[in-house]
Amino acid sequence: MKEAVILIPSYEPDDLLVNVVKELRENDFPILVVNDGSGPEFEHVFDMVKDQVTYLSYEKNRGKGYAMKHGYRRIKELFPEARFIITADGDGQHSLKDIIRVYEKLMETDQLVFGVRHFGKEVPFRSKFGNEFSKTTRSLLTKQYIQDDQCGLRGFPVRYLPTLLKTKGNRYEYEMNQIVSFQLMQAPLYTLEIETIYLDNNSRSHFAPFRDTFRIQTIIFVHAIPALICYALLMFLLIFGLLKVEMSLVGIVHIVYTAVFLLYFLLENIIYPTKNFFRRTFKDLLFGAIKMETIFGFLLLTVSLFRWHPGVMVPIIVIASGFINIPFSWLFRKMFPSY
Repeated sequence: MKEAVILIPSYEPDDLLVNVVKELRENDFPILVVNDGSGPEFEHVFDMVKDQVTYLSYEKNRGKGYAMKHGYRRIKELFPEARFIITADGDGQHSLKDIIRVYEKLMETDQLVFGVRHFGKEVPFRSKFGNEFSKTTRSLLTKQYIQDDQCGLRGFPVRYLPTLLKTKGNRYEYEMNQIVSFQLMQAPLYTLEIETIYLDNNSRSHFAPFRDTFRIQTIIFVHAIPALICYALLMFLLIFGLLKVEMSLVGIVHIVYTAVFLLYFLLENIIYPTKNFFRRTFKDLLFGAIKMETIFGFLLLTVSLFRWHPGVMVPIIVIASGFINIPFSWLFRKMFPSY
């Protein structure tokens, strides 16, 4: 038997679940299937796999996140020898080849491994819309770029079970909350590009593009509250300093930004404690320095070229500086694959 349990949350499955289970069993993976309240009309599908998997169920549909956590709670009891957990969908969207690749990467690194898909023109709108939106807002917040943050193929060492169970959310937003929490905790995270499979234009998906995207964005917004407070404080103090304090532009910008940066760094370490403190410090200092000099440079340009008072442009320049996180987090991912 492989050292990773395949956890499959399943709601109203068809015969594809039977094929997925068959392939995984042929490759010696232990499997945990959680029936997310699919109803009696789908029992015949689960009956075809029950003798090949460990099976859990409950009567009422509660959402993918709830089903995953229901499985996580039982894994140590049901699979005491397991070192890893791999979550996969039971509708054929994740190929056996890619599940095996995630398993091999887990064995190699003993760290988080997330599958990512390539979003070309052939990708259905319902799958592309929310992903592109959340990829942008999440990268702004976490300073960690991932090209696909909604893929359900993910691998976890079992030591992360307490974090997985503590993470909020019962539906599709749970997986976003999961990735944001891990990134803000600075957990090393590898990505693997996997095959993009959509059957029948993804018609079997239960993902509601607008409703579930709203839930996902709400999760990101909640995590962003400390950063938004600090951005607002930065704008206020810069405007106040530029209008009321007799000091050079370079002095005001650097003193105010440094003070607000230290406040945010303190809040970040209180809310998202990490075992990778030096990793967080290095990255935050680098991004902070780049943004501080960007703000100073554009304010100086405003004064030199347009003869405007720098306070006029502070809100626009401070907000725009946050978008630096996206290209630089992409560059970090290229330079350091576990970021």
